[in-house]
Amino acid sequence: MQKRPETEPIHHVQWFYLSNFDLYDETSPMEMPEPQRWRKFLNHDNRALEAKHIEINNASTSQEPNQKNIIVGVSGLHVVNLPTLTLKPLYWPSSRRNDTLRVVRGLWMYQDTGLPVIDELAEILEEGYQQIKPYNVNWDKLESELEDENQERSSIFSSGRRKPSKDAISQLRWSIKPPSSGKYVLYEDGYRALLCQGGLLSYFSKGTQSQRTGLKGIPVIRDFPLKEDDGFRGLKQVTDLFLVVHGIGQKRSETQERYQFTKTCNVFRSLIQKQKIIMKQNPLLRDDYEPQLLPICWRNKINFDSFFQVTEDDENSDDVDQNRFHIEDIEIDSIPTVRRLFGDVMSDIPYYMSHHKDSIIRSVIREANRVYSLWIDCNPYFKENKGRVFIIGHSLGATVVFDILSLQPTFVKELGPEVEDDKYFKFDTNGFFCFGGPIGFFLLLNQKSIIPRKGRGSSRFPENDEYTSKNVPNSYAYAENDRYGCLAVDSFYNVYNFLDPIAMRLNPTVDVNYSRGILPSRLVYSRKPSSILRVISRPNDAPIRLVSYQQALNQLKSDETGNSSILPDAEQDVELQTRNFKHEKRAKWRMQELNENGQIDYVFTSQQGIISNKYLTMLSAHTSYWNNEDLVCFLVVETARKFGIANSVEQFRGKRASQNNVSLQ
Repeated sequence: MQKRPETEPIHHVQWFYLSNFDLYDETSPMEMPEPQRWRKFLNHDNRALEAKHIEINNASTSQEPNQKNIIVGVSGLHVVNLPTLTLKPLYWPSSRRNDTLRVVRGLWMYQDTGLPVIDELAEILEEGYQQIKPYNVNWDKLESELEDENQERSSIFSSGRRKPSKDAISQLRWSIKPPSSGKYVLYEDGYRALLCQGGLLSYFSKGTQSQRTGLKGIPVIRDFPLKEDDGFRGLKQVTDLFLVVHGIGQKRSETQERYQFTKTCNVFRSLIQKQKIIMKQNPLLRDDYEPQLLPICWRNKINFDSFFQVTEDDENSDDVDQNRFHIEDIEIDSIPTVRRLFGDVMSDIPYYMSHHKDSIIRSVIREANRVYSLWIDCNPYFKENKGRVFIIGHSLGATVVFDILSLQPTFVKELGPEVEDDKYFKFDTNGFFCFGGPIGFFLLLNQKSIIPRKGRGSSRFPENDEYTSKNVPNSYAYAENDRYGCLAVDSFYNVYNFLDPIAMRLNPTVDVNYSRGILPSRLVYSRKPSSILRVISRPNDAPIRLVSYQQALNQLKSDETGNSSILPDAEQDVELQTRNFKHEKRAKWRMQELNENGQIDYVFTSQQGIISNKYLTMLSAHTSYWNNEDLVCFLVVETARKFGIANSVEQFRGKRASQNNVSLQ
């Protein structure tokens, strides 16, 4: 066979992952109903994977396990492990079937479909390629050799071109195991090959016919077309990080896909990203806003059953009661939906009030610190750019976070270098969102009120000097981290579904008298995808634009008739003879310090059909937070808007209560 001295041609390797969602769609909930299929890694990640693959193969010394990982995707939430060729979540445990995905390094692909040739067949193709080196074949010489061994076979060939001899073709063949199958690979050049059947089937079987040999087979190529610019430049720089903490009952819901925590977080994250895109051009929002949300899966780190305690005296006694039973053993098998609600939620409270409380708190702190530290390791810019951290606590998870933030130092810089991983958060919390939490119940039990932490809150920001003051009596705030209800945060939000049987109001826990004059801010269902928010403030329920507090004040001042649609502060509607101005001033300052809106209660209702029953809706109300459009809009607005009280959204500020108002409370 004639050969010419050529080196192996340059070819592009394409990496693939098998998934039913797109890693490069930030609005994907990672829970698509479509079947799994092979998807390409985009250029940025593809180059990183190939470079790491070459580095590992050429390494003279063994590498640490984490040095064999590559972070991938538009959000950097997944990691590829090169030795195992698997794709897994980076920040939460891969406990479900769809969490661990296959990855392949595509050297060969099917020409017709663009899909990779995988597993043993890909290895056979590459082994034959390296042995035969088809890129050295001089086809001009081969095609000049005529077939004169068997003239009657010439009719087999459909092409009138002269074909290479049988011996020449045999040197370009590589058998596919097992040999008895008769299947083989025919290499045509340095880029193309055919997967052929044995014998005459290679001429008559379905498939693409080779222009050089006349054989038919499935065409495969050893080069992937490279799209020069796919628009992906690597990870975006996140400005606002959300950490989500669930309640105790999550452990018992792990087997139920619908309520699984990581799944609901994925859905909620996708909704946040969609709203971010919809509201991108709103003048009240920051141009650089880039959110990210991570689940804090602390429950799988703790086993309540392991806390069964036997005293030393009992261990030596023959009468010791070793009868250990669990909550599942004593539940009655009836009305499963209701029992799941009470078993997964209501049982949280007695669990938390028992000797388990300290273990629960430490587990949450430990896991939150682990996730945050990993986030900073992977995204060092976040700390350098002073990225903001928000915590979302759902159900009893909100109560646990409330306890932690009550004991948290005002700033983490006050912590020593040797602080334990499970004693304090190792990050400052800018804002805390309570979703459907029973915090009010625990405040009532402890006979404590919510009070601002001195040094945190609205007054510490220079842009708020015009609207609030730092120079207030010492009794207005508390400076230490030893008081329940005094949180080390700048803003606090209590969001609840009106029909949620677990949730409670918190405005009265700041000041019960002042709270009677203001209504919870209402989040109203958006009926059109194109609308950002709808607020019930007009008879026709028409969508209105977002109005900042400063714009509202300017409108009020310029209104010559004084009949502004902007409602005045709560105290203006109270009879003068019944007002305690000193007490009122303190209450208003505290509410403003806890939240730039002068409000901490926010309420919404689940979307209901024509026929609805509030008692049936109640059963799903406690889990309705993760797919509610109103709540997502509110969350994005509050974290994406420009800083300062002047830029707070008027629709979300505390409004005075009046007899003419019909509102959710």
